[in-house]
Amino acid sequence: MNFRSSCTLSVLFILSAVTAWSQASSTTVRGTVRDQAQAVVPRASVKLTNTDTNVLHQTVTNEAGLYVFPGLTPGQYRLAVEFPAFQHSGIRSLEFT
Repeated sequence: MNFRSSCTLSVLFILSAVTAWSQASSTTVRGTVRDQAQAVVPRASVKLTNTDTNVLHQTVTNEAGLYVFPGLTPGQYRLAVEFPAFQHSGIRSLEFT
């Protein structure tokens, strides 16, 4: 069974680690993208949108499935993850203070 066919389940990621902390007036968000089998997903597109300002931040996971968004303004955010071999990941609402 190849990677593509074994990982096409409906949920793309499990937010295994989101860490947010305040530093002056900024927040850092870190996480790991995993599939339903708990395997890390490298090169997944991660988008974090501030729902108050509609400012979009984008990154791509590294080979260990890790992503980081440093220097964010505290507020309400929407997180979305996409990877071509998966169905759409869904969206999580997050608030950082």
